[in-house]
Parts: sequence; structure tokens; C-alpha cells
Amino acid sequence: MSMSRKKKTILIVALVVVLTAIIGFSVNARRKDQITVQMEKIDLRDKLISKVSSTGEIKPKEYVELQSEIAGVITEVYVKEGDMVQKGDLLLRIDPVQTETEARAQKSAVEISQGDANNQQAQISLQQANVDRDRSSLHVAETELTRSENSAEIAEASFKRKQELFEQNLISRDLYDAAKNELLTARTLVTTSRARVEQAKAQLAVTQVILEQTRNSFKSAQSRVAQNMAFLARSEDLLSKTVIRSPLTGVITKLNVEKGERAVPGTLNSPSATLMEIADLSVIEAEVEVDETDIVNVKVGQEAEVKVDALRDNVLKGKVTEVGNSAIQALTSQTEAKDFKVVITLEKPPLSLRPGLSCVADITTATRQNVLVIPMQALTIREFEVDKDGKLVKPPVEKEKGKVVKAAEKKPGETNKKVEKKEFQGVFIIKNEKAEFVEVKTGVSGDTDIEVLSGLKPGTEIVTGSFKTLRTLKDGDAVKKEVAKKG
Repeated sequence: MSMSRKKKTILIVALVVVLTAIIGFSVNARRKDQITVQMEKIDLRDKLISKVSSTGEIKPKEYVELQSEIAGVITEVYVKEGDMVQKGDLLLRIDPVQTETEARAQKSAVEISQGDANNQQAQISLQQANVDRDRSSLHVAETELTRSENSAEIAEASFKRKQELFEQNLISRDLYDAAKNELLTARTLVTTSRARVEQAKAQLAVTQVILEQTRNSFKSAQSRVAQNMAFLARSEDLLSKTVIRSPLTGVITKLNVEKGERAVPGTLNSPSATLMEIADLSVIEAEVEVDETDIVNVKVGQEAEVKVDALRDNVLKGKVTEVGNSAIQALTSQTEAKDFKVVITLEKPPLSLRPGLSCVADITTATRQNVLVIPMQALTIREFEVDKDGKLVKPPVEKEKGKVVKAAEKKPGETNKKVEKKEFQGVFIIKNEKAEFVEVKTGVSGDTDIEVLSGLKPGTEIVTGSFKTLRTLKDGDAVKKEVAKKG
């Protein structure tokens, strides 16, 4: 009896040992299949700052490249590079001999043409007097013609009466002859008066033509005066340009000429014609180029930090004062890159800051207070089935005799069915030693973290690495946790 109990005890112990070995083997095998992941507990952040980085160069708000508008030898240079000048200050002179000669010649031409115009104007007055005189003479001649015609009519009537009386022997022949002579004299006077009228008309026509010609000559003389005055104004303008003054208050940032050199008229985009550069350094700007993917977030008034390599660790504060509406197109070796110009006006720029220095600007596009954030590296994208509303649908997991089977998997005899899928962004958490994908909605992003608007709560542990693991990790994968290394 005791022997039987002893055998039972040995059998039970043997079974326990075997079961323990089987369970241990099963656990070890399962652990070998688990994926090691790094985890991190997320929490609220006091402040999250979203920035856009860009590169560019330092420029003054106002500057000019002075170029000569006339050719000539530079006789005097009154400034040197680095000098402070006021608006209107004398900068340099160009030899004025040639332009002075031209100005004197044009002034003489103006005086001559003005004298001719004055003479023509006097001639107009004289010819107008002649026209008035001849018009008066015509009037007198026409009056005399009218009078002689009236006298001729009276003489003719008198002659006819006396002719009738003479034919009736009522008057003597002497009276008849006297009446006839009076008629002939009256008719002769009419002819003479008509000739005088025609002569007066012809004379008036001549003087009127001369008057019109004189007026035309006066107009031509006036045109010559105007033309010569225009030439004189141009000559005087060129003469004034032999003296070059500062168009603004600023600093001579570049001086390209010396006394004795020859100035040449400047043309567009001709650096060789630039005499000097003047910049108003009281307002300094950083002109940067922002990528098209970031420009939508940049607004006028946003704060920025500008770093200049030449100033080492000196960080300059500023604000965005201009955002370009049109892209600056630049061709690269691979594709066409589109950037937009953004101007940042610097606050209290140091005296050592100079135009042309390269810079890097960080523009603060958004700031969030007391927000839930996750590391950017934890955010991933996965494809899942969606319902009719476009929402994520995960296949339920069932357990069959200790074996995990995804219910959504295709089973024997199941017909092909088109399934609509969509990509979702989210993170992985661990639930029951398995990776579970959680969809999240994000907001603004900082340097390494991004705002979470929905999907997670403070204190949740999420998978943060490794990068290689996150690339291939799937919903439902067996995982084991490794504490993420910080710092």
C-alpha cells in the first residue's frame, strides 16, 4: 500500500516537472518571437513652439547704387568707404568743361532764336497796320464808286430829258451837248472808281498774305526758341550731374572709384558703372527664402530669430514685415524648387552688422501652451480598412485553442470581396503584450515633438523606437518593452 502511494507521488512529481518544462519552453519560444520596442510616457508640455527655418542674407531697408549719368574724368572725391553722409552731401565731381561749353552754346542759340522771334512779332504788328490801312483804302474806294455810280445815274436821266427836248427843238444844241458831256464824264468816273476798288482789293489781299506769312514765321521762330530752350535745359541738367550728391542719409558701404578715374554712364545691371553704394543702416533686414511647403504658415508680424555666421553666437530678434506673393523660381540639378521671399526687420541691429552677410532665420509660426505632445519619431502611417463613413476599422481578434487568429483573415470558401482601405496616422501602444495602433490627430510641430489634438491622454506609454522597428511594426505584433533612453 505504501509502495503504491510512493509510485503515485513520483508520477505526480514527474508530471509537474514535464508540465513546467513545456510551459517554460512555450514562454521562451513566445519571447523569442516578441519584437523589442522602446517606450516613452507622454505628458503635457508647458510650451510648444513651431518654427520655420530659412536662409538668406542681411540687407539694409534702403540703399542705392550710385551710377554716373554722364561720361567724364572724376576731378574730386569727397568721401571714403565707411563715412557717414547726410542727404544732399557732396560726394564727388566730374570734369564739367565739356558740359559747360555745350550749355553756353545752347544759351547763345536761345538768345538768337528769341531775338528772331521778337523781330517777327514786331513785323506782325507792322503788317497788321498795313492790312488795316489797305482795308480802309478799299472802303474809301468803294464809297467813291457808289458816289460816282449815283452821279452817273443822275447824268443819264438828265441827258435823256434834254435829248427829248432837243429833238423837239425846245432847247439849244449847246445845252444838249453839255448834258451829253456830263454823262460821258460821269461814266468815266465810274470806270475809274471801279478800277480803284479792284486795285484796293488786290493790295489788301497782298498785305493779308504778307501778314499770314509773318505770323507763320513768328510761329517757326517760337518753335526754334522752344527747341533751343529744351537743348539748354538738357545741357544744364547734364552740367548739374557733374556734381553728385547723396540721395539719402546713410553710410558709404562701398567706394569703387578714385580721383582721376573716368566715370561712364550706368546701364541696368552694370556693376562696373557703379561709383559707390550708400546704405541706411538704421533699419536692417534679413531677406530669406522660405520653401513653398512652409510659406502658408508664415505671416506678417510673426517673431523671428536670426543668426549670422560672422557674429557667431549672437542671436538677433526681429519680426516678419513682408511675405512675397510670387514664387522665386530657381532651377536645381534635379527639379524645380520654388521658394518665397520673406523679409524680417531686425530689432536693434549691432553696429558690426553689414549688408551681404549670410544668415539663418527661425520664424515662430505658432505657439501652444500646456499641450500634449509626442515625439515626431513615434508618429507613423498605416493602412486599414474603413467603414462607409471613412473611419478606421480594425479586424477583431479571436482565440481558438490558444492560437490567435484575426477574424478578418480570409477563410476557405470565402469569396473575393473588394475592401476599401485608407491610410491613417497614429502611434503604437502595448496592450496585452501586443502592439496596438491608435489613430491620432495632430496640430503644430516643434523641433522634435508634435502636438496631439485627439487620440491619446497624458500618461499613456507609446512606442518611440527604434526607427527600424517602427517602419515594420504591425497592429497585433507581439512585443516586449524596453525603456527608451532619454537625452
